[in-house]
Order: sequence, then structure tokens, then C-alpha cells
Amino acid sequence: MKIAVALIALFSFFLKAEQLTFVAEDLPPYHYIDENGQAKGALVDVVNALAKHANVDYTIELYPFARAFKLLNAKPNFLMFSLLKSPSREQQFVWLGELIHNKAFLVALKNDNPELTSLAQAKTSKVGTIRGYFSERYLKNAGFEEGKNLSLSVGYQTLWQMLFNKRTDFVLTNAMSLNKELAELGYSIDEIERKLELRDFPNQLHLAGNLALSPSIANELKQALVTIKESGEYQQILEQWGLY
Repeated sequence: MKIAVALIALFSFFLKAEQLTFVAEDLPPYHYIDENGQAKGALVDVVNALAKHANVDYTIELYPFARAFKLLNAKPNFLMFSLLKSPSREQQFVWLGELIHNKAFLVALKNDNPELTSLAQAKTSKVGTIRGYFSERYLKNAGFEEGKNLSLSVGYQTLWQMLFNKRTDFVLTNAMSLNKELAELGYSIDEIERKLELRDFPNQLHLAGNLALSPSIANELKQALVTIKESGEYQQILEQWGLY
């Protein structure tokens, strides 16, 4: 009996000691690679803080969204931060807490398209979004078709270039990183305008883990996130990045 208990304890120790990998996409100012090749951003700082409180060994890696999402699905010790929590994903992952939330909009070049009162009105135009995002599923469920009135891009760089080159009419996006994304590409936020708020679009972005993630590690990460929010550390991080 004592041997069995010891073996369980030893197994738990090695499982806990195994390195976690937090993945996300390039989405400044929340998570991006700086000029030195290091992961930086507001939510990178949040992950660093909660991992410190949870006392876990970890790395942070940034990939295109589709690859990050695939790794989350395939690897037991992989977690994805700022993943949109949607009904279709509810049972796919272990949800460890909300990191941030935002509203979704259809935006267009200023004075380039009439005002919209419904998503259906945009079906006569072409709407762009990122391939693999929940927004792709959202638009397809609303009747949009790729190659007809739906354009899918690999990253935000191509997404905005398509809009400014007038190859798409609208972009489905949120307000999370508009200023930085556009400035990086040489555009100004004053050149676009919000045409329609999508009030039924999920707006909670969470830290999510693979279903095989150790329950004890999951609980420690959950509690660590609660701790940094209650202590004010989370708020301080967002304020340092100008997000509150």
C-alpha cells in the first residue's frame, strides 16, 4: 500500500514538473514577437505572472493562429491564451479563466460603404476575416461563402491590406489591437470606421488547456489567475499597456 502511494506521488511530481507550453498568435499589443525575438505583450505579462504564482515550468511560443490551435488540440501540456470561448468549443478544452473581453464589429474604409443595420446587408459585399478564427465559422453560419462574399486571410497583415487595396469591403474584427496593427502597416485608424457591432458574437477570450491537462495543474493555474486579479496585479499589467 505504501509503495502504491509513493508511486502515485512520484508520478504526480513528474507530471507537475513537466514543462507547459503557452501558445498564442501574433496579436499586438497582447502578444507579439519584439525586435529581439522575444514574446512580449500585455497577456504575455499576465501569463508570466500567473505561471509564477502557480509555480510551473513553462515556455511561451507564438505561431499563426491555425498552428497554435492545432497544437492545443494535439498536445496534453499545451495551453492557448486569449482563445475565444464559443459554444462550439465549450466541450473541447479545459477553460481556466477569462483573460480579456472585447466587442466585435464590421469595419470599412471611411466613407467607402453605407451604414449597416444587419449582418445580412453585408452579404452583397465581401467580408474579410482570419482563417481558422471563430469569426470564419460565425460568418459561414450566417450564410457567407468563401470565394463569393467571404475572404479568408492567414494573418492580420494580409487582412488589412485586402481592405485598403479594396479587395474586400468589410473586415470582421474587434477593437483589441486596431491601433497597433494599422500603424504597423502604415495605416491610420482614422481611415476606417465601424459600420456594425455584432452583438451576438462571443466576446470572452480565455486561457484554455488540452483536455488531458493535469487537473491539479489546471486548478493551480485557475487559482493563480484569480489571485492576480484579486491582488490588483492583473489590472496593473493592463494599465501598463494602456488597456484600461
